Amino acid sequence: MTSIQVFSIVWLAVVFTVCIWRHINLGLAMLPAAFVLAEIAGITPKQLYQGFPTSLVILILGVMFLWNHARNSGLADLIVHRTVELARGRVWLLPWVTCALSAAICAIGALPAAALVITLPVAIRMAEQENIRPALMGIVTIQGACIGGFSPISPWGSLVSAQATHAGLPFLSGHFMLAQIALNLIVACIAFFAFGGAELIRREAVASVPKSPMASGAGWHLTVYQWSSLVAVCVFVAMVLMKFDVGLSAFAIGIVLHIAFRGECQKAIAALPWGIIIMIAGLIIYVSLLEQLGVLHVLGDKLTSVDNPSLVLMAVTYLGTLVANFESSSVAVLGLVIPVAVKSLANSPSEVINSLSLAMVAGSVTVIASSPFHLCGGIVLAETRGDNRTFKDLLIWTAATSALLPLCGLFI
Repeated sequence: MTSIQVFSIVWLAVVFTVCIWRHINLGLAMLPAAFVLAEIAGITPKQLYQGFPTSLVILILGVMFLWNHARNSGLADLIVHRTVELARGRVWLLPWVTCALSAAICAIGALPAAALVITLPVAIRMAEQENIRPALMGIVTIQGACIGGFSPISPWGSLVSAQATHAGLPFLSGHFMLAQIALNLIVACIAFFAFGGAELIRREAVASVPKSPMASGAGWHLTVYQWSSLVAVCVFVAMVLMKFDVGLSAFAIGIVLHIAFRGECQKAIAALPWGIIIMIAGLIIYVSLLEQLGVLHVLGDKLTSVDNPSLVLMAVTYLGTLVANFESSSVAVLGLVIPVAVKSLANSPSEVINSLSLAMVAGSVTVIASSPFHLCGGIVLAETRGDNRTFKDLLIWTAATSALLPLCGLFI
């Protein structure tokens, strides 16, 4: 490893520590940090800007723009109220409803991120109205997407199966899927009780009291703005499932509402989560710079030279969870770590052990989607307007899962 590669890692740790200590937006500090590193490494600003996550920024802004219309029209409150009514006052069921919905959308082939841009805004709105900790609602919902994300027809599941088949590794996709379901449900249950699930269960199952004037009444008595927002959301969901670009679809639909109801919805722009955008963009630009410097490839090469398969699996899982904290595409991270994991299992004849080992590696990487620096965690923060308590909850949760989950692979 060269001196500039070592410096890039040390510099990242220093900037990260200072930001946490001084409560500074991480992305805001990472932008000048990346500039300093680029100048030292001889990387031009044009090359540095290539790491800017354009599609991710458009996705988050587009989804929040469209959802802000639903919120401002009162449609979001009405949807949440009806969902709570279906739970018959059992508030503890609500996180599992959004978890199951996310899993179902992903199981039919949608990317988890595409499912979560639909379910997370509703989930966090429920959390606000029913006094549920946003971290609980967000993490359990995200785990649902992780469950469905490894179905045989989903991109995540297809990637793992293709890598194992290509390498000629004995592998059972059914065992892999069942292991993923068990892992993610266990993680979801731990998060549920860690962030106040027991208190939700103790609440009495009483009829939900309407939280707003537009939520009262026996039927769906909607205003023109609410009906238009409902149609817009349905069209957006259909376009996402048909694999249109998520961010551009949201902006295209949202701007129609904005033109039609301009006098009522200026807050749709004012409420866009610019602080979250800066945080995620700054971090991803720095990680992209690390990739340009070859830091991640060097670490991967060093791992493949280790003779002990168990240590390789644990190390590559730690590497994957670290990268997954800052990489918006879990497919990209899986593409980095799964080939190394498959290679380390090349001499293992047991289909069951191979399937469970790959499930642990892949599951540990995708669980990190709850990170406040990841796209999914970023959506949670955007919906809570960057709430400091939620940020700390997600940060502590991610640190704990990043540290502990890779160790579980040693027991397989």
